[in-house]
Amino acid sequence: MPYRIDVPEGREALEHILNHLGTPMLVEARKRMFRLVYDAPETTLSPREREAMRFPMTAMMGCPICNSMRMWRDWPGFSDTPIEEEFYTQAEARNIAWEGFSAREALALEFVDRFANAIDGMNGDEVFWARLHDNFSDTEIGDIVNLAGTWLGVGHGLKALGIGSVCQVPVGEETFARLRNAELSVAL
Repeated sequence: MPYRIDVPEGREALEHILNHLGTPMLVEARKRMFRLVYDAPETTLSPREREAMRFPMTAMMGCPICNSMRMWRDWPGFSDTPIEEEFYTQAEARNIAWEGFSAREALALEFVDRFANAIDGMNGDEVFWARLHDNFSDTEIGDIVNLAGTWLGVGHGLKALGIGSVCQVPVGEETFARLRNAELSVAL
């Protein structure tokens, strides 16, 4: 699958699209949004809950860079606790019955799976929403919706532009640093 935009010679395509493609104000907004989404300084969703949501969505897009990222390992400050590889395998398979998931992790995973693949039946499912409200506050549900919407929307945009089949792997620390945009403040 070809890129549908011109990627300057010597620039990593993913970093170019996320950090340079578009008008300056919208590019700056996207960069800040990514810092907020991945740093999530105010959310009470745990790193494992966020990874249970992020990873199956990135796996659906097929981007080898995103699929190789382990936020606990690759995003400074995300988590001091390693997340086992089996967690990622089960999240990608969307196996909500895996015993290694907490009830909240499995429910967050179920939410993103339905959000991405079966949105039409989601709102009217009273049993699902009762379980969600039994496990998450309204604020946390808002965070889940915002995170899922960001990952799904950006993932679809990247896939439409050709990211996924031709990205260079492995990604070096320099590219990860540019993707993290650590110079941007997450304070509002």
